[in-house]
Amino acid sequence: MSLKVVKGNYEDAKKANGLLTKLIVDEKKYDKNINEKCVVKSLYENFYNNKDVCLLVAKNNEDIIGYLYGYVQNNGDSKIDMVSVLDALYVEQDYRRLGVGVKLVDAFKNWSYEIGAKYIELKVCKENNSAINLYEKMGFTENKIIMVKKLGDNDEAF
Repeated sequence: MSLKVVKGNYEDAKKANGLLTKLIVDEKKYDKNINEKCVVKSLYENFYNNKDVCLLVAKNNEDIIGYLYGYVQNNGDSKIDMVSVLDALYVEQDYRRLGVGVKLVDAFKNWSYEIGAKYIELKVCKENNSAINLYEKMGFTENKIIMVKKLGDNDEAF
């Protein structure tokens, strides 16, 4: 395998949309609220060149086999430490457990450091043990618990 991780260009961003669709389908097994029929046709090409956004692609030769999308969380207060958010990470099934995810996250850590971020934040489905193991191996720790409640017919507005 000839693996390289690079900042995504416009064409890479268009291809990353297809990988986002695969990520959504893949995460359905961990989150029943996900609509697995969702098809992303246009998203990343709108952001790939923004200085506050990081779109990284992992290529084997010239084939994109994985990607990472993250951004700076801008709260408007320069006194608060800047946070970069790792929003999406996906590696094609045939290339998992070969270090591709590690290389993408390492490149994102470097980008985060270069822009002055003090922390990287991410969300992961609590039953996605392979992702949790990857992140823990890379030094991430649980810091917050995000809880959700599905609203239904028995719920009333205040």
